[in-house]
Amino acid sequence: MSNAVGTNIATLRRPADGCRPYRIRKWFAVPKNLVHVGVFVVYLAVVITVMCFHEPWFDEAQAWLIARDCSWHDLLFSRTHYEGHPPLWWTLLAIPAKTGVPYEIGLKGVQLLTAALMIWLLVFRTALPELLKVVLPFTYFLCYQYGVISRPYALVIAAMLLVGLAWEHKDEHPWRLVLSMILLCLASSYGLAICAGLAMVWVLDTLFPARGGGIHAMMRNLVSSPARFAAWLTLLVVAVALLLDVLPAKNVYHGIFDVNAPIVPWVQRWEYVWLFFPSDTLFTSFTDDINILFMRPAWTDLVYAAVVSLLMWAVLGWITRRRGLLAELFVPYTVLSLAFCSHASAHHIGVVLGYLLMVLTMCCARRPLSRDDIPQWLGSRWDAGMKSVTELRGEHSSRRYARACSVLVVLPFLIGVYWTAYSSICDIRYDYSSSRAMASFIERYHLEHYRWMAGWSRMSSKVPNSFFAQWYNEQHGNVYCASKTEQCADFTSWPSGSLIVANPYFDVNLVDNAYQGRTYLSWEWMIDQKQRAAQDIAEWRSKPEPEFYDTSYQTFYFTALGYDRDDYVKYYIDTTITPWKDTWHRGENEIYIRKDVYKKIFHKDPPASGIDDSVWANHPGAPRT
Repeated sequence: MSNAVGTNIATLRRPADGCRPYRIRKWFAVPKNLVHVGVFVVYLAVVITVMCFHEPWFDEAQAWLIARDCSWHDLLFSRTHYEGHPPLWWTLLAIPAKTGVPYEIGLKGVQLLTAALMIWLLVFRTALPELLKVVLPFTYFLCYQYGVISRPYALVIAAMLLVGLAWEHKDEHPWRLVLSMILLCLASSYGLAICAGLAMVWVLDTLFPARGGGIHAMMRNLVSSPARFAAWLTLLVVAVALLLDVLPAKNVYHGIFDVNAPIVPWVQRWEYVWLFFPSDTLFTSFTDDINILFMRPAWTDLVYAAVVSLLMWAVLGWITRRRGLLAELFVPYTVLSLAFCSHASAHHIGVVLGYLLMVLTMCCARRPLSRDDIPQWLGSRWDAGMKSVTELRGEHSSRRYARACSVLVVLPFLIGVYWTAYSSICDIRYDYSSSRAMASFIERYHLEHYRWMAGWSRMSSKVPNSFFAQWYNEQHGNVYCASKTEQCADFTSWPSGSLIVANPYFDVNLVDNAYQGRTYLSWEWMIDQKQRAAQDIAEWRSKPEPEFYDTSYQTFYFTALGYDRDDYVKYYIDTTITPWKDTWHRGENEIYIRKDVYKKIFHKDPPASGIDDSVWANHPGAPRT
């Protein structure tokens, strides 16, 4: 034994055949599975750390309140028509929410599980190149937007990865694929669109495996596998049921009436989805987190993003074509693009990243990426270049240059890692939303049982919004507006959101004027607007002035209800810094406190003027400079 060990050590110390560098590298090489474990652990550490500092914002609070306060019937069959996506996310949140788990622990616990599943599948189960497995988990959408912020999109991408992993053996194991597709449909309405495209490709591949055969051969192919046919029927039934479940109600708010901007034409939105979204997943940042209906990036940004997106489509098109998966790349995305044109926000762009990773997972499952995927004209030039380097500098330098070039390919992906770092640092240093600050203020002074009034939405026919102007004209005066001096519509079913983001921290509803007493925003706008709004404002007007008024100041919030604004003092709550990639947006949250209550809380007289900026500026919680 000692002689054998000595021989091995001598071989390492005195190599005669030039194998020493290889043996040393092999000796100290880190196993792939250890690298994967390291990536997974670091990812969880980053997400958990930022989660601890992250203040949940409106979308997160809305989902929790629906899960906590809706009946199971409303959660499964009613809210879906107003929120626009299937009920799986609320169902998952309902487990901690309805059993009394504290808000942030329950919300972020569910989110962490879905994010962990997403990255576990990406790192441990796919056959993607190793460098991508190391870098992609820390890019902006996978780590920050869909890791830290609690929404269903991590589950959406996890389902897409499961679909990508099951696609290669879809005919041998159809239920494995169909169950993954059902999970994708349950997770998001975008999943319904993607699965519709995938199902078309699958069925057509089965009907037309080769040329010829006629109608009888097609029918034989269709039912040749009873298990596959049963799986198809199950998928169809589930998809149709979910589609009927998420169809918008007639009275739902569509997210376009109250935006003071013209609508982007449909064709232009469709171009965004193909030529703008792919680039903005990883490499460019040319828009804020706004609805696609109102996106207007500069034309120079669009051109640059289009070039990057076309390069991405070209690379993926080449890879999929070599593996016979070209239809899988373009058909489902075409269906998805139609859904995006109807409704999409910039934070949905990560779904495109998940889709592209799904297709790449399909490709790697069929045949891993290799040097053979480099086009011949480019490969020949590469070989010539490496040969020249070898002749001039030696084989060792040639290998080193080759490794350096492979690293350079990954460098653009570090842009997304930088966005994650930037947004995470902002989230740690500043308040992402006013949820904790508002809840802490209310809890500290035991104010949850006072009457809190929230402002509502008033839309004027003067705004440059063709959708609202058309709706307003079609009403022929059947619109209620508390103002007698302008043409407008008061939509009292939409209270301001500052109290809603604080609602999950309390067992009572903070919003006294909430629509039908709901703790969440119901989005029911068009139910007999004239009569309802008139009744709401008349009812509110009949009550005494509330102790607290939560709204950004506009005169009509006071005058419509007969309140005197000089009876209130403006009180600063906090400043929010909301990051988006490598930018941020500042917001300030203040409320109005009735002067007698102000004196009772702070044991001092309020200022003489109701709107006194000195109180706001000199408050200990004033914005940091």
